[in-house]
Amino acid sequence: MKKSLLALLLAVALAAPVFAAEKNMWVGGSFGYASVNNDLYDGAITTSSTAWSVEPEFGWTIVDRWDIGLDFEYSSGRVTQFYGLDIGKTLSPSLPFSGFFSADAKTTAIAPFVRYYLAKIAGVDIILKGSFFYAKTDLDVIENGDVPTIGVTGYGISIAPIISYSINETWSIGAKLNFAELTFVHVDVDEDFIKVKADEFGFNLNNGSLISVGIVYHF
Repeated sequence: MKKSLLALLLAVALAAPVFAAEKNMWVGGSFGYASVNNDLYDGAITTSSTAWSVEPEFGWTIVDRWDIGLDFEYSSGRVTQFYGLDIGKTLSPSLPFSGFFSADAKTTAIAPFVRYYLAKIAGVDIILKGSFFYAKTDLDVIENGDVPTIGVTGYGISIAPIISYSINETWSIGAKLNFAELTFVHVDVDEDFIKVKADEFGFNLNNGSLISVGIVYHF
């Protein structure tokens, strides 16, 4: 029994410097931004949207090719639409109206994740990241003066590809390809004036930036 315990302690002591040398823990973060403007019906309807997000994270390489970790996300976005007096000339003579619509969304989320290193091509790591997330969104809607606030909660799973390049043993840069992120999410809205339960499945469901870029520090 004593020999077994001594052997275990010796193995741990020998392994500790190896883990330290490999820098198997890391912290980092990513940032994304998107802006889109559209004119419809010869300018009768103008729609613009902007969105940005920050996503700090912490990870740990548990075995070769596998990481686990936790990330947090804060994102904000706005969609604005104007429709002019001459819209009726384009759509229907009986609809000569004008108006304004705007929606602001602020989201906070937490997501434990696992990452698998698929391959290394020309010094670039191809990584697959799977996450389980919980998110809370405050949605402020303004339409011709009315300002209802809607609370939205959601949870689900996502799988996203990442490309990463190691500058040296300590620093690496990378990009998450949001346009190729496959997501399943359950959405729940429970307000006095609106109640919704819905499930969604698809690519880039958050309609945010197509790519999030980031930097990672290994230690």
